[in-house]
Amino acid sequence: MKRWMMALMAVVLLLAPACGGGGKETETPVATTTESETPVLTKEAPTKESGGGTQQQTPEPTQENDDNAVPTVSPDALKNLDSYRTKTIMRSEFEDGTTEEVSLLQECIREPFATRTVMATVGATEDATGQIEMIQVGTTQWINFGGQWMQTETTDDISTFEDNLITFEDVTSGVTGDEYKYLGRETVNGLSTKHYRLDFSNVQAAAMFGTNVTEASTEVWIANESKFPPFMVRMIVTYKGDVEADRPGTATITQDVYDVNKRFTIEPPEEALAGGLPEDVPMYPGGTELTTMSGMASFKTVDDSATVTAFYEKALPDNGWGKDPEGMVPTWTKEGRTLELYVSDEETGGASVVIMIQTEE
Repeated sequence: MKRWMMALMAVVLLLAPACGGGGKETETPVATTTESETPVLTKEAPTKESGGGTQQQTPEPTQENDDNAVPTVSPDALKNLDSYRTKTIMRSEFEDGTTEEVSLLQECIREPFATRTVMATVGATEDATGQIEMIQVGTTQWINFGGQWMQTETTDDISTFEDNLITFEDVTSGVTGDEYKYLGRETVNGLSTKHYRLDFSNVQAAAMFGTNVTEASTEVWIANESKFPPFMVRMIVTYKGDVEADRPGTATITQDVYDVNKRFTIEPPEEALAGGLPEDVPMYPGGTELTTMSGMASFKTVDDSATVTAFYEKALPDNGWGKDPEGMVPTWTKEGRTLELYVSDEETGGASVVIMIQTEE
């Protein structure tokens, strides 16, 4: 189960996740912060007067019996929301006293399109602890690896957070209604829900989580409001046994969906916006697939390398850069900075361009 979760989180980060709908070109946003467990940065999520924007009063929790205690879930429920956040946490507590934790925060605004993903790991060693953050507004992405932001433009098809979340089917596969216990109605994450518990037999636990897992249970809270189709608001999965190969312990996986159709914002912080080309280094006209990070920019163009080089041979001096005749590659200097231009022709036509800028210390 843990290997499956780690693979899921890697896919979420590598596939430039989004929440559905079209990725639109947007103006460069201005950083702001809003309420959340971690700093959240912005495009504003819309609210509605009806149809999901206003929270209805939820009933008080009750311990009632339900003869038809088989929860039903709409697989497309989240795809119809205006905005939401999710948080998934997997925590492993091993019998040797060590713990590991992986958390995945996802934020989605449908219109205007924006998403944010933060994956954090905590382990017994420094190498096992770290964080990756990715923000997308329209077709522009910012990714932070190890404290350094990288900016890219994406034209790929938009994937969905919903497709990457743990689903109700994932945690209840192979069981029937007879195994469910209905625990009553509860208000969870501001939503009225029905609460169910599912205890797996030893055979079911081994089939779902691994042959050396001897005990497992799942609790789910399913949305029970007229303005939303039923979806899994909260999930808690616990299993005991070999969490990893020959490493016995207890694993707990939680997933929450919250801030449903609430107003919040997503945008890159100022330090991410500062990673592009400086004002005195013009972007090549028609350049595509731009990627920038501190001191570096790369892009592609349909023009050949000679045309690109000729453009910068004129544009850089026009912006106050002096050419260094002794540079092994085309090199210019200005006010304690050095710029190197790397241009190579592509086999299929056009050229790839990398601009490196260093500042003397």
